Amino acid sequence: MCTVSINVDEETMQQIDPNLTTHVSISRWLQHQVNLMLEEMTRDMTVEELYNVIEQDIKAIYANESL
Repeated sequence: MCTVSINVDEETMQQIDPNLTTHVSISRWLQHQVNLMLEEMTRDMTVEELYNVIEQDIKAIYANESL
């Protein structure tokens, strides 16, 4: 498991859901969204395929950071 830090605009989050008013509520909502996304992405993937997708995503992130 890893920890990731992201920046979000609180006003935008409250437009999505007015209850997203605290760091804790936003963090829980984001974690839930990530869990749903990962579940969808990995539904029919082998572990090896998942690792390959993650590796490609990480490479893309680092490539964009160097711009």
